[in-house]
Amino acid sequence: MLLSTDASIREQHLAVRSHVGWYDFTHRLVEVKGPDALPFLEKLCVAAIHKAPLGGSKYTTMLNEQGLIIDDTIVTHLADDLYWVSGLYVQDQLNWFNANKGEFRVEFRDITEEWKMYSVQGPDSMELVNAVVDTPVDDLKFFRMQDNTMDGIPVKVARAGYTGEKRGYEIYIAADQEAALVAKLEEKGNAMNACHVTKLDVMVMTLAAEAGFVLMMDIYKASPFEVGFEKTIDWSKDFIGKEAAAKVPDQGAKRKLVGFTVEDDSALIYGGPLSKGNPLLKDGKMVGRATKYTHGFTCYKNIGYAMIDVDKAAIGDTVTINGYEAVLTEKQFI
Repeated sequence: MLLSTDASIREQHLAVRSHVGWYDFTHRLVEVKGPDALPFLEKLCVAAIHKAPLGGSKYTTMLNEQGLIIDDTIVTHLADDLYWVSGLYVQDQLNWFNANKGEFRVEFRDITEEWKMYSVQGPDSMELVNAVVDTPVDDLKFFRMQDNTMDGIPVKVARAGYTGEKRGYEIYIAADQEAALVAKLEEKGNAMNACHVTKLDVMVMTLAAEAGFVLMMDIYKASPFEVGFEKTIDWSKDFIGKEAAAKVPDQGAKRKLVGFTVEDDSALIYGGPLSKGNPLLKDGKMVGRATKYTHGFTCYKNIGYAMIDVDKAAIGDTVTINGYEAVLTEKQFI
Protein backbone atom coordinates (compact mmCIF):
# COMPACT_ATOMS: atom_id res chain seq x y z
CA MET A 1 0.00 0.00 0.00
CA LEU A 2 1.25 3.47 -0.88
CA LEU A 3 1.79 5.68 2.16
CA SER A 4 -0.49 8.41 0.78
CA THR A 5 -3.46 6.01 0.76
CA ASP A 6 -2.94 4.52 4.24
CA ALA A 7 -6.01 5.72 6.16
CA SER A 8 -4.63 4.90 9.63
CA ILE A 9 -1.41 6.84 9.03
CA ARG A 10 -3.41 9.78 7.68
CA GLU A 11 -5.76 9.72 10.68
CA GLN A 12 -2.96 9.62 13.26
CA HIS A 13 -0.90 12.28 11.49
CA LEU A 14 -3.82 14.70 11.24
CA ALA A 15 -4.85 14.02 14.85
CA VAL A 16 -1.48 15.33 16.03
CA ARG A 17 -1.72 18.38 13.78
CA SER A 18 -5.29 19.26 14.77
CA HIS A 19 -5.66 18.02 18.35
CA VAL A 20 -3.23 15.80 20.30
CA GLY A 21 -1.48 12.46 19.98
CA TRP A 22 0.70 10.45 22.36
CA TYR A 23 3.13 7.60 21.85
CA ASP A 24 6.17 5.74 23.12
CA PHE A 25 9.12 7.67 21.71
CA THR A 26 11.90 6.33 23.92
CA HIS A 27 15.32 7.28 22.58
CA ARG A 28 18.70 5.88 23.45
CA LEU A 29 19.97 7.80 26.44
CA VAL A 30 23.52 8.29 27.75
CA GLU A 31 24.32 9.77 31.15
CA VAL A 32 27.47 11.90 31.27
CA LYS A 33 28.74 13.00 34.68
CA GLY A 34 31.84 14.14 36.50
CA PRO A 35 33.87 17.31 37.17
CA ASP A 36 34.82 17.54 33.48
CA ALA A 37 31.43 16.63 32.02
CA LEU A 38 30.93 20.12 30.59
CA PRO A 39 34.36 20.61 28.97
CA PHE A 40 34.17 17.03 27.64
CA LEU A 41 30.83 17.70 25.93
CA GLU A 42 32.05 21.09 24.69
CA LYS A 43 34.89 19.30 22.90
CA LEU A 44 32.59 16.74 21.28
CA CYS A 45 29.68 19.03 20.35
CA VAL A 46 29.55 22.10 18.11
CA ALA A 47 26.86 23.90 20.13
CA ALA A 48 27.43 26.08 23.19
CA ILE A 49 26.61 23.47 25.81
CA HIS A 50 27.70 25.88 28.55
CA LYS A 51 24.76 28.12 27.66
CA ALA A 52 22.23 25.45 28.65
CA PRO A 53 20.92 26.42 32.12
CA LEU A 54 19.95 23.80 34.68
CA GLY A 55 17.04 21.97 33.10
CA GLY A 56 17.90 23.37 29.67
CA SER A 57 18.73 21.50 26.48
CA LYS A 58 20.81 22.13 23.38
CA TYR A 59 20.39 20.50 19.99
CA THR A 60 23.83 19.82 18.53
CA THR A 61 25.82 17.79 16.07
CA MET A 62 29.13 16.03 16.58
CA LEU A 63 31.77 16.17 13.86
CA ASN A 64 34.74 14.03 12.89
CA GLU A 65 38.16 15.55 12.24
CA GLN A 66 37.12 16.25 8.65
CA GLY A 67 34.34 18.54 9.89
CA LEU A 68 31.57 16.15 8.82
CA ILE A 69 28.53 15.18 10.90
CA ILE A 70 28.72 11.79 12.60
CA ASP A 71 25.85 12.24 15.04
CA ASP A 72 23.12 14.65 16.10
CA THR A 73 21.76 14.72 19.60
CA ILE A 74 20.05 16.70 22.33
CA VAL A 75 22.15 17.44 25.42
CA THR A 76 20.21 18.25 28.60
CA HIS A 77 21.80 19.86 31.65
CA LEU A 78 20.20 17.98 34.55
CA ALA A 79 22.39 19.08 37.47
CA ASP A 80 25.87 20.32 38.23
CA ASP A 81 28.28 18.03 36.36
CA LEU A 82 25.39 15.85 35.11
CA TYR A 83 23.99 15.70 31.56
CA TRP A 84 21.77 13.47 29.46
CA VAL A 85 22.69 12.90 25.82
CA SER A 86 19.85 11.46 23.75
CA GLY A 87 20.06 9.99 20.28
CA LEU A 88 19.61 6.80 18.28
CA TYR A 89 23.02 5.22 17.79
CA VAL A 90 24.19 4.78 21.35
CA GLN A 91 27.00 2.27 20.74
CA ASP A 92 28.58 4.49 18.09
CA GLN A 93 28.19 7.39 20.50
CA LEU A 94 29.85 5.51 23.37
CA ASN A 95 32.69 4.41 21.09
CA TRP A 96 33.26 8.07 20.12
CA PHE A 97 33.14 9.14 23.77
CA ASN A 98 35.71 6.50 24.73
CA ALA A 99 37.99 7.42 21.83
CA ASN A 100 38.06 11.04 23.01
CA LYS A 101 37.93 10.71 26.78
CA GLY A 102 41.64 11.36 27.24
CA GLU A 103 42.34 12.92 30.64
CA PHE A 104 38.82 14.25 31.17
CA ARG A 105 37.43 13.37 34.60
CA VAL A 106 34.15 12.08 33.26
CA GLU A 107 32.02 8.94 33.29
CA PHE A 108 29.35 7.94 30.80
CA ARG A 109 26.98 5.01 30.47
CA ASP A 110 23.92 3.87 28.55
CA ILE A 111 20.87 4.37 30.79
CA THR A 112 18.25 3.69 28.11
CA GLU A 113 16.84 0.64 29.89
CA GLU A 114 16.27 2.68 33.05
CA TRP A 115 13.87 5.22 31.50
CA LYS A 116 10.86 5.29 29.21
CA MET A 117 9.78 8.41 27.36
CA TYR A 118 6.31 9.17 26.00
CA SER A 119 5.77 12.03 23.60
CA VAL A 120 2.59 14.12 23.76
CA GLN A 121 2.26 16.35 20.70
CA GLY A 122 -0.22 18.74 19.14
CA PRO A 123 -2.14 21.97 19.81
CA ASP A 124 -3.91 20.45 22.83
CA SER A 125 -0.89 18.60 24.24
CA MET A 126 -0.59 20.84 27.31
CA GLU A 127 -4.16 19.98 28.30
CA LEU A 128 -3.38 16.27 28.23
CA VAL A 129 -0.05 16.61 30.05
CA ASN A 130 -1.67 18.72 32.76
CA ALA A 131 -4.29 16.01 33.21
CA VAL A 132 -1.55 13.39 33.63
CA VAL A 133 0.98 15.09 35.94
CA ASP A 134 0.44 16.60 39.37
CA THR A 135 1.91 20.07 38.73
CA PRO A 136 0.72 22.07 35.67
CA VAL A 137 3.30 22.70 32.96
CA ASP A 138 1.77 25.95 31.65
CA ASP A 139 4.97 27.94 32.25
CA LEU A 140 7.44 25.33 30.96
CA LYS A 141 9.54 26.89 28.20
CA PHE A 142 10.68 25.25 24.99
CA PHE A 143 13.74 23.00 25.36
CA ARG A 144 13.42 23.01 29.14
CA MET A 145 12.94 19.99 31.42
CA GLN A 146 11.53 19.99 34.95
CA ASP A 147 10.90 17.44 37.68
CA ASN A 148 7.25 16.61 38.29
CA THR A 149 5.14 13.78 39.65
CA MET A 150 2.25 11.66 38.43
CA ASP A 151 0.09 10.43 41.28
CA GLY A 152 3.19 10.86 43.42
CA ILE A 153 5.47 8.91 41.05
CA PRO A 154 8.54 10.95 40.01
CA VAL A 155 8.61 11.96 36.34
CA LYS A 156 10.51 14.47 34.23
CA VAL A 157 8.66 16.63 31.70
CA ALA A 158 10.40 18.34 28.79
CA ARG A 159 8.83 20.76 26.37
CA ALA A 160 10.15 19.36 23.11
CA GLY A 161 9.21 17.15 20.21
CA TYR A 162 9.92 15.92 16.70
CA THR A 163 6.75 17.06 14.95
CA GLY A 164 7.12 20.78 14.29
CA GLU A 165 4.17 21.54 16.56
CA LYS A 166 4.40 24.68 18.70
CA ARG A 167 3.07 22.65 21.61
CA GLY A 168 4.69 19.35 22.44
CA TYR A 169 6.00 17.55 25.53
CA GLU A 170 8.02 14.50 26.48
CA ILE A 171 7.37 12.65 29.75
CA TYR A 172 10.20 10.55 31.21
CA ILE A 173 9.46 7.91 33.82
CA ALA A 174 11.43 5.06 35.41
CA ALA A 175 11.07 1.96 33.24
CA ASP A 176 9.49 -0.07 36.03
CA GLN A 177 6.72 2.54 36.31
CA GLU A 178 5.91 2.65 32.58
CA ALA A 179 2.59 0.81 32.94
CA ALA A 180 1.28 3.47 35.30
CA LEU A 181 2.07 6.24 32.81
CA VAL A 182 0.49 4.36 29.91
CA ALA A 183 -2.66 3.76 31.95
CA LYS A 184 -2.88 7.45 32.89
CA LEU A 185 -2.32 8.57 29.29
CA GLU A 186 -5.01 6.17 28.11
CA GLU A 187 -7.47 7.28 30.78
CA LYS A 188 -6.98 11.02 30.36
CA GLY A 189 -6.40 10.74 26.62
CA ASN A 190 -9.62 8.84 26.01
CA ALA A 191 -11.51 11.45 28.02
CA MET A 192 -10.46 14.16 25.56
CA ASN A 193 -10.43 11.98 22.42
CA ALA A 194 -6.64 12.05 22.10
CA CYS A 195 -5.03 9.78 19.54
CA HIS A 196 -2.75 6.97 20.67
CA VAL A 197 -0.25 7.06 17.81
CA THR A 198 0.99 3.59 16.86
CA LYS A 199 2.36 4.11 13.36
CA LEU A 200 6.15 4.48 13.19
CA ASP A 201 5.84 6.46 9.95
CA VAL A 202 3.92 9.13 11.84
CA MET A 203 6.37 9.21 14.76
CA VAL A 204 9.57 9.56 12.73
CA MET A 205 8.75 10.46 9.14
CA THR A 206 5.55 12.18 7.99
CA LEU A 207 5.20 14.84 10.71
CA ALA A 208 8.92 15.59 10.91
CA ALA A 209 9.50 15.75 7.15
CA GLU A 210 6.74 18.33 6.68
CA ALA A 211 8.34 20.50 9.38
CA GLY A 212 11.86 20.38 7.96
CA PHE A 213 13.31 18.07 10.62
CA VAL A 214 16.11 15.70 9.64
CA LEU A 215 17.09 12.13 10.32
CA MET A 216 20.69 10.96 10.42
CA MET A 217 20.27 9.52 6.93
CA ASP A 218 19.72 13.09 5.71
CA ILE A 219 22.86 14.56 7.28
CA TYR A 220 25.39 11.78 7.92
CA LYS A 221 28.88 12.73 6.72
CA ALA A 222 27.63 16.14 5.57
CA SER A 223 29.06 19.49 6.58
CA PRO A 224 26.84 21.55 8.92
CA PHE A 225 26.87 24.21 6.17
CA GLU A 226 25.38 21.76 3.67
CA VAL A 227 22.35 21.02 5.84
CA GLY A 228 21.66 24.50 7.25
CA PHE A 229 23.14 23.89 10.69
CA GLU A 230 25.83 26.57 10.64
CA LYS A 231 23.94 28.68 13.18
CA THR A 232 24.21 25.89 15.75
CA ILE A 233 28.01 26.23 15.88
CA ASP A 234 29.76 28.08 18.70
CA TRP A 235 32.95 29.31 17.02
CA SER A 236 34.29 30.80 20.28
CA LYS A 237 35.33 27.38 21.60
CA ASP A 238 37.40 24.44 20.42
CA PHE A 239 35.65 21.28 19.25
CA ILE A 240 36.53 18.25 17.17
CA GLY A 241 36.33 19.12 13.48
CA LYS A 242 36.47 22.90 13.99
CA GLU A 243 39.50 23.51 11.78
CA ALA A 244 38.02 21.61 8.84
CA ALA A 245 34.54 23.08 9.32
CA ALA A 246 35.90 26.62 9.44
CA LYS A 247 37.22 26.30 5.89
CA VAL A 248 33.77 25.72 4.38
CA PRO A 249 32.51 29.35 4.48
CA ASP A 250 35.53 30.52 2.48
CA GLN A 251 35.47 27.64 0.01
CA GLY A 252 31.68 27.47 -0.20
CA ALA A 253 29.55 24.39 0.50
CA LYS A 254 29.59 22.04 -2.48
CA ARG A 255 26.30 20.36 -1.62
CA LYS A 256 22.95 21.39 -0.15
CA LEU A 257 20.14 19.48 1.52
CA VAL A 258 16.88 20.49 -0.16
CA GLY A 259 13.32 19.29 -0.40
CA PHE A 260 11.39 18.02 -3.39
CA THR A 261 7.79 17.32 -4.33
CA VAL A 262 6.37 14.66 -6.63
CA GLU A 263 2.94 14.89 -8.27
CA ASP A 264 2.63 11.21 -9.19
CA ASP A 265 0.97 9.42 -6.27
CA SER A 266 2.23 6.07 -7.56
CA ALA A 267 5.89 7.14 -7.35
CA LEU A 268 8.29 4.75 -5.62
CA ILE A 269 11.36 6.66 -4.49
CA TYR A 270 13.97 5.39 -2.06
CA GLY A 271 16.13 7.52 0.17
CA GLY A 272 19.18 6.74 2.27
CA PRO A 273 22.53 8.05 3.48
CA LEU A 274 25.50 8.74 1.22
CA SER A 275 25.30 6.60 -1.94
CA LYS A 276 22.19 4.56 -1.04
CA GLY A 277 19.38 6.90 -2.14
CA ASN A 278 17.93 7.10 -5.64
CA PRO A 279 19.96 9.39 -7.92
CA LEU A 280 18.51 12.72 -9.05
CA LEU A 281 18.91 13.30 -12.78
CA LYS A 282 18.78 16.64 -14.58
CA ASP A 283 19.12 16.59 -18.35
CA GLY A 284 20.28 12.99 -17.97
CA LYS A 285 23.14 13.85 -15.60
CA MET A 286 23.29 12.97 -11.90
CA VAL A 287 22.96 16.04 -9.68
CA GLY A 288 22.35 14.47 -6.27
CA ARG A 289 20.63 11.69 -4.32
CA ALA A 290 17.37 11.35 -2.41
CA THR A 291 17.79 10.94 1.34
CA LYS A 292 14.12 10.24 2.19
CA TYR A 293 10.64 10.20 0.67
CA THR A 294 7.20 10.25 2.30
CA HIS A 295 3.78 11.87 2.10
CA GLY A 296 2.82 15.14 3.78
CA PHE A 297 -0.74 14.71 4.97
CA THR A 298 -0.97 18.32 6.15
CA CYS A 299 0.45 19.88 2.99
CA TYR A 300 -1.24 17.28 0.72
CA LYS A 301 1.96 16.53 -1.18
CA ASN A 302 4.40 13.71 -1.80
CA ILE A 303 7.59 15.11 -0.30
CA GLY A 304 11.21 14.21 0.22
CA TYR A 305 14.72 15.47 0.90
CA ALA A 306 17.74 15.24 -1.35
CA MET A 307 21.41 16.18 -1.17
CA ILE A 308 22.27 18.05 -4.37
CA ASP A 309 25.48 19.36 -5.92
CA VAL A 310 25.04 23.14 -5.85
CA ASP A 311 26.92 23.64 -9.13
CA LYS A 312 24.56 21.27 -10.95
CA ALA A 313 21.08 21.93 -9.54
CA ALA A 314 19.09 24.50 -7.57
CA ILE A 315 15.73 25.01 -5.90
CA GLY A 316 13.07 25.35 -8.57
CA ASP A 317 14.69 22.86 -10.94
CA THR A 318 12.78 19.87 -12.28
CA VAL A 319 14.62 16.56 -11.92
CA THR A 320 13.89 12.88 -12.41
CA ILE A 321 14.10 10.42 -9.51
CA ASN A 322 13.70 6.72 -10.25
CA GLY A 323 11.81 7.68 -13.39
CA TYR A 324 9.43 10.12 -11.66
CA GLU A 325 9.39 13.89 -12.17
CA ALA A 326 10.17 15.98 -9.08
CA VAL A 327 10.58 19.68 -8.34
CA LEU A 328 13.31 20.86 -5.96
CA THR A 329 12.06 23.02 -3.06
CA GLU A 330 13.05 24.24 0.35
CA LYS A 331 12.92 21.39 2.87
CA GLN A 332 10.03 22.75 4.94
CA PHE A 333 6.50 22.20 3.72
CA ILE A 334 4.22 23.65 6.42
